[in-house]
Amino acid sequence: MASQATVPTPLASTSAVMNTDSGRLLVSPPQNSETTPPRRYQELLSRVLDGGIAVGIAVVAQLLMAGIQGVLNVNSNKVEFPPSVVAMAAIFGLFCACGCIFPGAEDFYRNHLKRPADLLNRHMSIGFTIPFLMICKGSLTDVWVIGPIIGCFVLTGLFNTVLSYVLALPLQCLMVRWDSGSWSSSDIEKGSPTTEKERQNPKLRSPVKSVCDSMDTEDFSLGVTPPESITPDSKASPTHPVSFSTSAKLWCLANPMLLLMWTLTLTIGLPLRVCLALDTPLSTLLLFALWLSTLAIQSSLKTSPYLRPFARTLLSGLFNAVLWTSLTMAAYLLLDGHLSSRPLQAMLTTLESHNPFSSALLNSFSVPLTAGDVALSILNAGLVSWGLKLYEYRLQLLSRAGLTVFTVSSLIALGNVSCGPLLAHTMGVAPQGRALAFAARSVTLALGNPVLDTLSADKSLNAAMVVISGIVYQMSLGLGVGRFLEKHLVNIGGRDDHTNDTTTTTTTKGENDPRTVAAGVAVGINAAAMGTAYLYETKSEAAPYSALSMMALGIMTVVFSTIGPLVSWVLGSVGA
Repeated sequence: MASQATVPTPLASTSAVMNTDSGRLLVSPPQNSETTPPRRYQELLSRVLDGGIAVGIAVVAQLLMAGIQGVLNVNSNKVEFPPSVVAMAAIFGLFCACGCIFPGAEDFYRNHLKRPADLLNRHMSIGFTIPFLMICKGSLTDVWVIGPIIGCFVLTGLFNTVLSYVLALPLQCLMVRWDSGSWSSSDIEKGSPTTEKERQNPKLRSPVKSVCDSMDTEDFSLGVTPPESITPDSKASPTHPVSFSTSAKLWCLANPMLLLMWTLTLTIGLPLRVCLALDTPLSTLLLFALWLSTLAIQSSLKTSPYLRPFARTLLSGLFNAVLWTSLTMAAYLLLDGHLSSRPLQAMLTTLESHNPFSSALLNSFSVPLTAGDVALSILNAGLVSWGLKLYEYRLQLLSRAGLTVFTVSSLIALGNVSCGPLLAHTMGVAPQGRALAFAARSVTLALGNPVLDTLSADKSLNAAMVVISGIVYQMSLGLGVGRFLEKHLVNIGGRDDHTNDTTTTTTTKGENDPRTVAAGVAVGINAAAMGTAYLYETKSEAAPYSALSMMALGIMTVVFSTIGPLVSWVLGSVGA
């Protein structure tokens, strides 16, 4: 699950924007190139600092998980609860306690830890790539095998989407009061760090009140440059030509990690593979190089001034980083296997040993780490850092809307665990491991892994379903499907499309608008991290509820999978 970096100041043009988590692949030179290098160097130093703190958070997360795993291993007779989830809860509890004791804890988090945590969350999805690639181990070429899987995938996706929205909308209606035909938020916490400022200055509020209101493709900026900050001058092409050397220097400053990974791949990984027949260095460095490259290309597509909004949405959705990194890694495995006369199955085993860094610490690194183990370690570290995001959203979590999110997510999780495998088995999905993968149908892989381990389910199929669901949701929202459905099907308490009184809309429709909460719950439960990231990019107020529902769904799925009688019944229902 991952959120976007802080939006730059409005004075920076879209072509000059640099994320704190990954550089743009195509960075156009700014208009004033004489004053740019010092600013770029400062931004580079800030990004390096954020990266260093993110690495520190990841190391602390691994040590914490290793300690928790060691404690859980003391009594192996009891059901093992995932150490990453326990560590996430511990981080959340620790920061909440510190916030009660130290008044400056909130400022410390926002000034020093928020950007590194966002950076780690942004790149934790690299852990999806290797499990997604492992789908090549199975045989999915037979139409009688793939047909039931696709049918069950579509059916459960539609059912979960409708059910999550239908449950959340009336439940949240009970949490708020009806006032003059509009939903008014009566339970926004007074202690919110932004609420008081927004009341004093309505312009500080996000203009987006519903996830569907944010899907205007004519204003599709993806959270990089706010539409109101783009002036004709900022859209104009640079009047001063920039030399090739200056452009190259700016590109290097904008993409330091991308450049470093490819350099290490060619100078260290490739020679070690050719001379010493070592697979891990090349595969690991290549995985990171491809991941950063696909992220950079996707970011360029999102902000390209040469593409229409429709084309930007379509291409950026299709160019999913997890999907294309997995495909390019598959091409590398096929090429390496052909050159070394090894079959694909043997090449796949070189990518993962199910031994993340936290487990390797307990085993004194008796089993060498592989590329998949490193990626899985980053995924687990990102999951632990979600404890920081829970602390950031604690006001929403402890509000009435938070109760709605938790209730609906728990019901959907219970339904998926108990009925998902049974439905898949009934539709002919076989063998049992693939049917059991539907127990974690939309759970992000970080939280789905413990469930799949408990049920001995197919991880590669689960990863494929999560990634495809995210792509479909991201593209559908970007193309206006959500706005269309809300306008023609929901349409309760909606604003008049012909009114120009935006101030009234801003002040009467709050963060606990039932449509906003219901839409966030539907996206978070069914689209997981990709859908949540899209809501943050479009600055939708549904984004926090999407993030909370994504976490709540995963956590409650893990909880239900630890209930022995329920697990025994699920396994028996599919003949396992």
